[in-house]
Amino acid sequence: MSTAIRQSLGILSISLIPAIALAGDLTGISTERTADGSVQVHLKLSEPLATSPDNFQIDNPARVAVDLPGVNNQTGERQQKIDLGPVKSLMMAEAGDRTRVVFNLTQSTPYAINPQGNEVTITFKPAAIRNTTASGVAISTGSNPSTAMDRGQMIDFRRAADGAGRLLIKTSGPNTPMKMRREGSNIIIDLPNTRVDAGRFNVRDFATPVENVDVRPMGNGSRIILQTRNAGEHMAYQTDNRLVVEVKAIPRTQGAQNVGEKKYTGERLTLKFQDIAIRPLLQLIADFTGNNIVVSDDVKGSISLRLENVPWDQALDLILTTKGLSMRKNGNVIYVAPTADIVARDKAELEARQQSQQLAPLVTDIVQINYARAADIDKLLESTSKVKGGAEKGSDTSQRFLTDRGNITVDARSNSLIITDTATALDRIRDLIKKIDKPVKQVLIETRIVIATDNFARQLGVRWGVTGTGTGQGNTYLASGNANATDQMLSNVAAGAAPGIPSLGNRFNFNTPISGTPTGGLGLAILGSNVLLDLELSALQSEGSGEIVSSPKVITTNGHTAMIKQGSEIPYQSTTSTGGGAVNTVQFKEAVLQTEVTPQITPNNNIIMDIKVKKDEPDYTNLLPGTTNPPITTREVTTKVEVKNGETVVLGGIYEFQNTNSLNKVPFFGDLPGIGNLFKDRENNNKRFELLIFVTPKIIDSNGIAAAND
Repeated sequence: MSTAIRQSLGILSISLIPAIALAGDLTGISTERTADGSVQVHLKLSEPLATSPDNFQIDNPARVAVDLPGVNNQTGERQQKIDLGPVKSLMMAEAGDRTRVVFNLTQSTPYAINPQGNEVTITFKPAAIRNTTASGVAISTGSNPSTAMDRGQMIDFRRAADGAGRLLIKTSGPNTPMKMRREGSNIIIDLPNTRVDAGRFNVRDFATPVENVDVRPMGNGSRIILQTRNAGEHMAYQTDNRLVVEVKAIPRTQGAQNVGEKKYTGERLTLKFQDIAIRPLLQLIADFTGNNIVVSDDVKGSISLRLENVPWDQALDLILTTKGLSMRKNGNVIYVAPTADIVARDKAELEARQQSQQLAPLVTDIVQINYARAADIDKLLESTSKVKGGAEKGSDTSQRFLTDRGNITVDARSNSLIITDTATALDRIRDLIKKIDKPVKQVLIETRIVIATDNFARQLGVRWGVTGTGTGQGNTYLASGNANATDQMLSNVAAGAAPGIPSLGNRFNFNTPISGTPTGGLGLAILGSNVLLDLELSALQSEGSGEIVSSPKVITTNGHTAMIKQGSEIPYQSTTSTGGGAVNTVQFKEAVLQTEVTPQITPNNNIIMDIKVKKDEPDYTNLLPGTTNPPITTREVTTKVEVKNGETVVLGGIYEFQNTNSLNKVPFFGDLPGIGNLFKDRENNNKRFELLIFVTPKIIDSNGIAAAND
């Protein structure tokens, strides 16, 4: 603020003090309802107010407050019940050099304040009619004309392409005075001589920083309050009879910026002008930035604007766009002209460059390709030099490297390109090759396949038998483990010999031994005169564990697929019947350990891998019946994963656990308490299988050493 302005404000403040002191007293209050349904409250004063009363409105609860400067409350009351229309009651309170009158409302209602003579009239109007369109929120003004002030024709709210909220106020002239300030999250626009019908409008659906537009009367003008959320910069400018207030969102991070969204980086400035000519305004910006500016003779007109704390390049862009102008910058020189003239000039320059290319002499050069394949570079240059969209040759060279007269020949023996073209085109091609002909990073991928097994088995078995002979009443009695034993004893008796003792395997009445070879046992035999008792206890416990680690490694360049496998091919014989007889054929099936991977190195040196790991092996313990062909056990994982350089990740795993308990027993006897164990055979098996697949990628540096992340 300049010194002159500060001095003027100081004089104004001093001159108001005696006026406020002479304002007088509030002596009475009356109310009435008018023919149009409005409610009027008349505040009677002993003397006229020196200044217009301040006022504000809140929505929850609905209230309107009016401050009467320099007025004392002499009504003898602090509150008064009204119950007329939307006005329920009012309260009065003295504070310092003013009296505040607060109206309690049933709902937020448009209102107007009219101080005339010794009376201040507050009119509470019916709600204004809202006309909502797809483009915005439009509010029509009243129909009573006024020659003392500028009547606003319409306000409209729109969403800009960059997500900013724009409030457009149509005025009757280009020089509408306004004041704009920010209070907390609200942006307040005061229009001292422009009246817009009061109303409150919800604009959240537009997805801008502005949530509500609140229009209130203020003396002979209006106050517009923009209630915002996450609001950043705000600015106001006027072109002709349209006043624009723009509120931008808080800038996002650079990574979140929309593609194509313009970014302004200039030093910030503030511009507040009413009806200033364009040419001196452009010169002012040039002086601020230190740039030179050249303005076309066709640049004319004036503009009213209010920009606070915005980048200078954004302010310049806004001014040019508003007046239909464009610019071109070369070094520190800015050329400004109407957009049509700029377009025509650019077109003429493009045509001149194309003609220059057609007349430029051709040059031949040999470009050595060091790391890439010359044929691949040739394909790239040829593809980017094709005329796109069916346009005529020479019509567009901005995306081309070779001109229409250029030619490339590949020398595969020396891995070089023989290029014939203009000197300018050759320079472009050399720059491109210098950027893309670089060593390709390599990746070492180490895979570890771990197979762990754990087995446990325990068996307990018993077998026993009774063999005996006896005679009585002329009979001979024989008993043993089975019919074979008694038959053997009977044969001896029939031959006139003693019965004898049958073989061991035939003497067991109850035979429940273990299935394998016992690792421990106890045999017991008791022989009497005519009776033999056999008893055998057997036990077996086995434990086993194993671990198989397979670790294939492979190196490949970035973006190329590599595969390594090791194993065997198993022959399978099949027989096919034909008209001439049976034909035997042999087919081979792979049982291999294989790793197939395609790495992609990211800019932050992480590695994305498309990887397939497989481990197949023949199972000779389970041959196919009647053949020597084993089934093939397959373990495979296929996935895509991102890993930091040098870190190990588990691609996947399989865990199997098998617990088997079996019991063999003699019916009835095996269920007897205690002695039932003599008629049982128990077996317990536990098997555990675990498969884990690890992978560790490492980027290979120029020395061939895997360089891990710090």
